[in-house]
Amino acid sequence: MRIIYLINKIALITTLILYLTIFLGLYAQIVLGTLQVISALGLLFIWNKLSIKNKKELLAYWLLTITYGLGWLAADNFNNGFIAVFLIIIIPISIAIYFVTILHSITKKLHEKHIHV
Repeated sequence: MRIIYLINKIALITTLILYLTIFLGLYAQIVLGTLQVISALGLLFIWNKLSIKNKKELLAYWLLTITYGLGWLAADNFNNGFIAVFLIIIIPISIAIYFVTILHSITKKLHEKHIHV
């Protein structure tokens, strides 16, 4: 579990650094999002080992992620620059930070319980 957390943390930090170039940051964000969705799917295999708090956090993550994804289907106009930046950069990176925070919490709790996943 610790390896999954570290990979996601490094991918998040790398994406944030690459946002200095904007263009590369957007590509890195695609990789980060894919990595995080795969990681979240993997967490379903250890669902029974998670605390109630972590389960609620993961459900909130999935709700945010699915809502964001469905929002893309409804979005049809990005004429406003602020809205475009908000939808394309701010929301996804916020969800990514939230997911890494969840992974940190899960890793910490499993380590305290001496559960190795």
